[in-house]
Amino acid sequence: MFNQGLSLEQAPPINVPIKFFLSAPIFGVLLGLLFLFTPFVEVSNQYSYAAIAAVHLFTLGILSMIIFGAMQQMMPVLAGSVIKRPLLFGNVVHTSLVLGTLGLCSSFFFEIKMLLHLGVLFLSIAFLFFFSITIKLLFKVEFLTSTVKAMRLFSVSGLLTFFLGLFLGISHMSGNMGENYTVFLNSHILFASFGFAALLIIGVSFQVIPMFYVAQDFAKVVQNKMPLFIFFLLFLSFFFFFFKINFFILKVLFVFIFITYSYFGLKSLNNRKRPVFDITLWYWKLSLIMFILSMVLWLFDIFESSFILAVVFAFGFLYSLLQGMVYKIIPFLSWFHLSSKGHFSIPTIREFIEEKNIKYHFFFHSASILFFVLSYFINSLIYLASILFIISNLMFFTNCLIGVKKYSKIAKKDPMDMSAFK
Repeated sequence: MFNQGLSLEQAPPINVPIKFFLSAPIFGVLLGLLFLFTPFVEVSNQYSYAAIAAVHLFTLGILSMIIFGAMQQMMPVLAGSVIKRPLLFGNVVHTSLVLGTLGLCSSFFFEIKMLLHLGVLFLSIAFLFFFSITIKLLFKVEFLTSTVKAMRLFSVSGLLTFFLGLFLGISHMSGNMGENYTVFLNSHILFASFGFAALLIIGVSFQVIPMFYVAQDFAKVVQNKMPLFIFFLLFLSFFFFFFKINFFILKVLFVFIFITYSYFGLKSLNNRKRPVFDITLWYWKLSLIMFILSMVLWLFDIFESSFILAVVFAFGFLYSLLQGMVYKIIPFLSWFHLSSKGHFSIPTIREFIEEKNIKYHFFFHSASILFFVLSYFINSLIYLASILFIISNLMFFTNCLIGVKKYSKIAKKDPMDMSAFK
């Protein structure tokens, strides 16, 4: 399963990924407040400043935050790539990402251009620092699994997503959009959605699903060919946009690939070798079902507005899966660090965060998605959806914090103290 046995020396300090995970639901609360106090007609218009702020609160404050935190833990585990001086690396990336996200989103929401300059500056530090290190380390890996290959493609896609976004940011700062603005905008959205987000999730799931859920492996052809094909299509898309070639054929190919992946993912989860109940399976299955639904919506342009598509893809697919992964990562890291330090009287992995609390969170999260979709037809429901989304993120934050505090309480005690778990 692993390229190398993970030791405590290889792993980053536990507080490095944890602060990224705890920051994400805080940005989720801010996103919920934005929805709550912004008229539906503005947040549902993808070209409005409020919608741009909302999109980046999610993609930077939630999506990037969790991905950056998880990658610092997964690189030593899944690729054998160890980041030197992980505390410095984590602090620079986290601080820059927080300040950059707040600056960029505030600049659009409050229409203050100076904040855009600050946002772009700090986001440049976060993304360039993160990807310059990860690309360097990942391309040194000699034992190439399908997951390592996908992580390499994710890193390149993430860097390209940043440069496309930087072009758009500079265009807004200068007020000069240029004739190719929409080309860069569409490419930025596609690389962010399918390269930065979906490509990493797909690649990591090849090892995470069998590892965490004792599930069957994905078909070899899926593992070896799918990430590279997605990456190729992303590059091809840019030229289709630039030369104004009909994009429909590429859209069909993207949809076919992602529905195929979702099918194999659900098949693997439904045919586990050890079918023990695990609440995080609900998040994975909801995520993959929402992925299929979002692809169908995208292919056939079922609704005039992109609002429902954005909700199903971002909240239904991406956020559901990321929450499920965090609920697995935090208990595993807590158990691993305590056991590596010699603690014997410690909770099991499933005892760090109570399953009933995760289950309650799942229902609020699912309800928020449902009411966001319904708000497209009955606009006043956006207020209920926003409140449910805020509560859901507060529950996510609280559940994660409980797990972290349980770890901290035991970590402060003598490893040989058998009463530590009492």
